[in-house]
Amino acid sequence: MKKYLLAFLLLFVHFSRSQSIKSIDSLTTEICKSLVQNQALDNEIRINTINNSHITPYLAKFKDSIVQRRVFEQLFFRLHKNCNEFVALFPNESEKSNWSMQNEKPLDEISREECNHFDESSKYYYIENSGAKVAVTLSDHLWTENFNDGTFSKLRYKKKGSCEFELEFIESNNLSRKNLSIKGDKYLYHLYKEENGTYNVYLKNKETYYIFTIIRQ
Repeated sequence: MKKYLLAFLLLFVHFSRSQSIKSIDSLTTEICKSLVQNQALDNEIRINTINNSHITPYLAKFKDSIVQRRVFEQLFFRLHKNCNEFVALFPNESEKSNWSMQNEKPLDEISREECNHFDESSKYYYIENSGAKVAVTLSDHLWTENFNDGTFSKLRYKKKGSCEFELEFIESNNLSRKNLSIKGDKYLYHLYKEENGTYNVYLKNKETYYIFTIIRQ
């Protein structure tokens, strides 16, 4: 009986989280539309507008302050995943970060042979928007990220063609990553340049290309 009860509770939690994600993603769509419509306005005004029109009313549905905080965190990071206009409001916080966004597809300056060398190494790192270093271990078709605060993310690594690879989200206890993705989310990355063990990579999200570098350790 306890086993059946546990299975039911796990199913209920999974269903509730699924419904919550759908509701939040629906809200991110509306917020993104609002940001597109008021592109000509000052960014501070745009942020105040989406806060007053969308975010505050949505959070008011939850009376518990802890729940409100968790919902806000999830909403904030799902906006980063679903809305390029929202991401553009937050420039790099550190000069060390080399993340950028552009509408034009980067030109390939890499050979198939250089691409094939990528998964021959198991240790990489990249720099986040904040300037923090994220260590990457590539082993047994798993892409594991270790963050400065001791948290981690685990994704399934799959090579797609000579210069592309796919990461499928499995789990994370990192604040941003666990709210950004849900289990099964897939991201397709393209290697387009290599120099001395530094790979330039892009990820396409709708019509926007996110560009950054992954460095071999």
